[in-house]
Amino acid sequence: MFNNKSPRSLALAIATLVPGVLSNLLINNWCTVGVSIIKAKDGQCEQGPDGCINEGHPPWYLAPGNGDSILNHAWDGDAVSLKIGKDGVPDGVLQFEYTQSFGEWGGIWWDLSDLDGSGGGLVGTPFANDNVGVTPTGNGSGQGTCVNIRCEAGRVCLDSYQQPDDPNTKYCPLDTGDMWLDLCMPPDLFYQSQVVLDEKFKKNMTDTKPPPSLEKFHRV
Repeated sequence: MFNNKSPRSLALAIATLVPGVLSNLLINNWCTVGVSIIKAKDGQCEQGPDGCINEGHPPWYLAPGNGDSILNHAWDGDAVSLKIGKDGVPDGVLQFEYTQSFGEWGGIWWDLSDLDGSGGGLVGTPFANDNVGVTPTGNGSGQGTCVNIRCEAGRVCLDSYQQPDDPNTKYCPLDTGDMWLDLCMPPDLFYQSQVVLDEKFKKNMTDTKPPPSLEKFHRV
């Protein structure tokens, strides 16, 4: 389904919207090469747009872009990992992990992980030399840990998981707007969107504990 209302018009819906939750994750590929995305959920077979990868179905694919190659992913439940690979880099993935919950833990718990998921806390992101950013929007943006994160090219990203027990899970309220994940973000946009945090706010960002359904992704 194409979303012609977005200023960045190339958007595909890859999951059913959860009733009462309007926000989506918009993955924007600024890279000069394509990226592939698969979805892992609760131990089920990893999925592409047409079904299980192990059954021969392809992953989602985002062509090289200049701010117009965008995948629109609806939040769709507990303990999901979107594994993002990069053309020309055979090993490693960048993971965007989230769980959506209601009641006491109500909200979207999410993180960006450089762990490749193969065990031993190995860092395996193929975007280590690219700028990567996550930007929440709408009502929840800027509240508590619902803040922009920026991973600068060539540097260890302190906002992403580097070890299985890193305290880098973020929380956004259910009424948060769309969230952008920008891959190979251009420097002018990357630095323009940097968030300056004082020491007190940095501490607040490391006090958040995710619900158990999300923690299991990091115990590898």
